[in-house]
Amino acid sequence: MDKEAIKKELIEKSNGLLTKYSEPDVVEDISVMNMSAKTVFLGSLKVYNTEIIPNIIKDLNKELKGYGQLVVRDQRVTPCCAPSYTHISFNITIIN
Repeated sequence: MDKEAIKKELIEKSNGLLTKYSEPDVVEDISVMNMSAKTVFLGSLKVYNTEIIPNIIKDLNKELKGYGQLVVRDQRVTPCCAPSYTHISFNITIIN
């Protein structure tokens, strides 16, 4: 398994979705957790337009399901001094 290649693909796919829906955020990195029996890739997106959240989650599920066990979560964030957004996170578990 080429972890760096998978990481690069995940960044490209995440940024492709943000571009598709005209979101200003950019995914710069994906975290990789190496364990003896599995590898977990962790990523997140900031989405400001609440109307497109279901579409982004659907597209994430479609784009990333082929890598391994996928979990996608979303949470609304309201910072004190910046616009509100939805934090969409995903983790992909691949058995070694």
